[in-house]
Amino acid sequence: MTIEKRQLKDRRLKPTRPISRYTFIGRRNKARRFSELDNYYVDKYESHLLILISFIMIFCFLDAYISLKLFQFGGSEGNPLMSIFMKKNLFLSLVVKFLFSAIFIIFLLIHKNFKIFSVIRTYSFIYFIFSIYFLLVLYEFYSLFLISTI
Repeated sequence: MTIEKRQLKDRRLKPTRPISRYTFIGRRNKARRFSELDNYYVDKYESHLLILISFIMIFCFLDAYISLKLFQFGGSEGNPLMSIFMKKNLFLSLVVKFLFSAIFIIFLLIHKNFKIFSVIRTYSFIYFIFSIYFLLVLYEFYSLFLISTI
């Protein structure tokens, strides 16, 4: 029979929090136990995901900027909520668009190892959003090019 020598509670009884003091200095970058293969947080993120998120935020900024340029040429915003903001205050619309995108992308990054409907990993949505923003910015550049040549 062993005698428990610990003074503190076992820290492994609670799961890792998404944001903690170890978020920037921690070492955990993958699941440590077989039972943790789904729905776990990490302290370190892969560099390719951080680069991908940086590009998404750049595309978000380009989308907002090109949308404003198209708006000046008589274009309209496809998103009804953003359209309301753009009609009231252009600067506010940029801030809202950027903040919503940033918060959502950071949320996805923090939960990258979670599964949705027990099938799809959350990090797949990061790639999907990157693709959508990339295509959107290409389409807006093309539209801006067509308008400026008229």
